[in-house]
Amino acid sequence: MKPRRVIMLFGLILGSMVPMSAGLPSGSAMDQDPGRNRHDRGDPRHGLDVFVANCAPCHEQELPDLKVQPPHLEGIFQRKRLPSGAPATDAQVRKTIIHGRGTMPAFDQRLGDADLRDMLSYLHNLK
Repeated sequence: MKPRRVIMLFGLILGSMVPMSAGLPSGSAMDQDPGRNRHDRGDPRHGLDVFVANCAPCHEQELPDLKVQPPHLEGIFQRKRLPSGAPATDAQVRKTIIHGRGTMPAFDQRLGDADLRDMLSYLHNLK
């Protein structure tokens, strides 16, 4: 895992241990521009947990057994297109997570709607 990602993940995990008065601790990257987070109902802190448990093992480190490495997801929603060429939309990312793509397994039996919503919220804030 790259040092910047480790610091970001550590900061978000550590920040989730701080008591919250209005949903997110003051000064976090997630509350500086509320218009950027299109997932008002999603919990990006829980989304981080879902990401770390289900996505980070492949998307945050090199996997020598794979010919094609899974893409890193930093800034995924700041781009117009996903690495697959599909539009970078919530619906497309959700579809990829649920049904899988290429070597990526389907997560339809592992993640519920709330998990997906929270993870999308986290991904929108991942820069």
